[in-house]
Amino acid sequence: MNILPKTAVLILASIASAAAIAQTPPPPADSTAPTAASSPHQRDVTSTPASEQPTSKSPDAAAAATPHQKQVTDASKAGQKDKKQMMKDCMAKEQSKNSTASKDEVKKACTEQISKPSAPTE
Repeated sequence: MNILPKTAVLILASIASAAAIAQTPPPPADSTAPTAASSPHQRDVTSTPASEQPTSKSPDAAAAATPHQKQVTDASKAGQKDKKQMMKDCMAKEQSKNSTASKDEVKKACTEQISKPSAPTE
């Protein structure tokens, strides 16, 4: 039997596994610990708890805790009002164009018009 090829394969496998282990970085101790920060200021900031807005006891969206949440909920309400007004205007316009159309037909036509993305005006 020829042992040389088997020995060569065994040596190459050992070298390859050693190289793979050497390239694997050691796991960080705790990269989120305050002592892992790179400056004294970062250590001070990461060691103090973040301040949070108090929670609201009201289920109403208008009682949102942050100004951003209030802005978003107000915009949503404004969008709903605009859509209702657009629907009313559309229905009045459609009714005046075709007085024989039923209210359901007019509503369907307006719903389709409002839900379509508006074409850009130039």
